[in-house]
Amino acid sequence: MILRDYLPVVVFFVLGLCVGGGLLTASFLFRRKRRNPVKDLPYESGILATGAVRQRFPIDFYLVAMLFIVFDIEVAFVYRLAVVLKSVGTAAVIELVVFVAVLGAGLAYIWRKRALEWR
Repeated sequence: MILRDYLPVVVFFVLGLCVGGGLLTASFLFRRKRRNPVKDLPYESGILATGAVRQRFPIDFYLVAMLFIVFDIEVAFVYRLAVVLKSVGTAAVIELVVFVAVLGAGLAYIWRKRALEWR
């Protein structure tokens, strides 16, 4: 009996898959088959590429991006908890201190490993 409540969700999911698959199939079947060398050129911000298009970036870019995401998510959690801090009590303050301490230890570790320095 309880599975009957999920029938609209299942129908919506199947219908979404059918519509998405149908649109992808229609775009594949009715596309133009001609290749255009001008449209195949890489285009970046209005400037045509003059050198090699595929170039490798140093790992520092990716490392800094991942660290930014981790500490950006930390700010989101701390801000939400700080807004309701008076109403939730001392347990939330202890939880916040432990959370920030763990992330502070992580920051100290990556600082000691010189992960934030450009080589």
